[in-house]
Amino acid sequence: MCLSAIGYLLAILALRVAAWQSLEAYIVAVNKFGAECVSDPRGNSTLTTLCISFVNPAPIVAQGNASTLADNVVGRIDITTNFVGQELNIEYLYGLFLEGATANTTQLIGTPITTVPQALVVEQPVAFVSFVTNLLFSTVNLTLPLQIDVILRFDDETMKVTSYDATLRRWSEFWDYYIPLLVPKAAEELMAANTADVDYCNSTDIIVHRAAADICTVAQTYCLGGNQQYDSYDQCVQFITEEVPFGASWSGGENASDLAYRWKDIDMVKYRPDVHCPHVGPTGGDYCIPRNYIDIVLNPPFNESFIAYTASGQ
Repeated sequence: MCLSAIGYLLAILALRVAAWQSLEAYIVAVNKFGAECVSDPRGNSTLTTLCISFVNPAPIVAQGNASTLADNVVGRIDITTNFVGQELNIEYLYGLFLEGATANTTQLIGTPITTVPQALVVEQPVAFVSFVTNLLFSTVNLTLPLQIDVILRFDDETMKVTSYDATLRRWSEFWDYYIPLLVPKAAEELMAANTADVDYCNSTDIIVHRAAADICTVAQTYCLGGNQQYDSYDQCVQFITEEVPFGASWSGGENASDLAYRWKDIDMVKYRPDVHCPHVGPTGGDYCIPRNYIDIVLNPPFNESFIAYTASGQ
């Protein structure tokens, strides 16, 4: 009886596994989640095919369509917040890096230039991938590595991502390391622009004013008419530098009064001003809101599990 039961379960498992698309199909789908391929210098043939990268996001952002994302995709990035729907995910996954690549001022978020895969595990319909992306801060000629872990769930028929959960590993340590390296150049830029009321002996104040200059330039350029957020550039700078806390490195989507959240959103404003102008404005919009730690941990936004069927015994 025991052997028969085991045989039956193995047969069911074999049928279930046979029903999934091949591992190669999943690897290809993971590849497409990014935009560029790089070779794994260690020569791992499987990982060499991995193309998780956002080094060339312009075509995706321009088209407003990502063939790898389901229309109702739900994503979460640990240092920001939840993103529902293809359009919003395209803007934050790809648009976040697009404008910074061409900016001539010091950016608080680097531009991805290369990506090297570190790990790949596929158990249909779930995949886990970890990669190190090198971020370029061009104005200070600085390149730093950041490791990113992503759990992906696919629709096995369309091979589109229906859910993903991303973690920027050691982000707080990364932030504390690179922000001080940006301060001298940011101060130089502010001085060249004759920026007033900056405490040049205070590193945080320098970064705050650098961020405020970027936020307010975008707000006054794209948030017009019914989308207007501030009466003037000066009023915007005053509000950002005096009434908004800078925020913690991990709080990019946690607090409506957070300067870091507003800065993160500036690259998206030009694409949909009606949606993103409030995010850089005084209220922070309806997307960046106070969040409860326990609720974040115990109530994920996903409509499906990341536990693979064969692992769960379903």
